[in-house]
Amino acid sequence: MILGTGSEGYVDRFHSAMESFKRKLIQEFSGKLQFGLTPPQFFMLHMIKDKGPCKATALAEQMEVKPSAITVMIDRLVNHGLVERRHDDKDRRVVLIQLTEQGKQALVQMERIRREIASRYFEKIDAHEAEQLLNILEKLTK
Repeated sequence: MILGTGSEGYVDRFHSAMESFKRKLIQEFSGKLQFGLTPPQFFMLHMIKDKGPCKATALAEQMEVKPSAITVMIDRLVNHGLVERRHDDKDRRVVLIQLTEQGKQALVQMERIRREIASRYFEKIDAHEAEQLLNILEKLTK
């Protein structure tokens, strides 16, 4: 743990570096997203892929947004043919959100773009630095 009077400098540098890096990544990635998608919508597609068909309320909870915000995002994804709403076979009152084939294909393409962007950043550091960076980030997220 870093203690002492100089720790504010680390906090400020950390915040500045993380915000700058996040903005840079989002800007680069956003410029390559298809269908006019936003990064949060891409994240939602990814969650739907991982969870399988799921309720909008579950997506709202995981994304930490209000259900009304999720509805707007889902509407846009439906309009682009990337997801569809369907009734649960066991309980027709429940509406599930799932990826369409077009959504699955778009997600594969966007994942490839995301990997290409990340790879360019990892090319700037050596394997030891990459391992250190990942270990530190994983430690901070725990």
